Amino acid sequence: MTPGLTIRRAAAGDAGRLTAIAREAKASWGYPARWLSAWESSLRIPPDYIRRQTVFVCEEGQDMIGFCALEDRDGTWHLEHLWVDPRRHGIGAGRLLFERAAAWIGQVRPGRLMVESDPNAAGFYARLGARRTGWVAAPVEGAQDRRLPVLEWEIAPPKQPTS
Repeated sequence: MTPGLTIRRAAAGDAGRLTAIAREAKASWGYPARWLSAWESSLRIPPDYIRRQTVFVCEEGQDMIGFCALEDRDGTWHLEHLWVDPRRHGIGAGRLLFERAAAWIGQVRPGRLMVESDPNAAGFYARLGARRTGWVAAPVEGAQDRRLPVLEWEIAPPKQPTS
């Protein structure tokens, strides 16, 4: 684990800070304000979402600096959110969150993990071993042909120690 970073399950009371992290991280990629406005609802993390889904928070000391959320949809895991405060990029928080999520999947129900990635995050996911399996349409005002890469991993159960 990266020194000074810890991972825990999110609590409903974290919702406001997690929403702020998602918005700040998305905005850091320089998208137009009108696109950010259009994505407002998908970047909102309400308390009920945290109660229903598997959400992990990365903290540095007492500060929440990132989070990820897993959704189980018809037997396939989806990485619905993985955001890190842009002021904390590059310290290993995103990798640590992904590794915790993958370990959790491996213990609970190993299988396929998919993400419809923002194009700016696709390289990060590739470095984590994802393979691109396709594209999904994601039009926005002024970019009707915008597409998101679909990436996936096969998450195995934890290795059993050999005697």
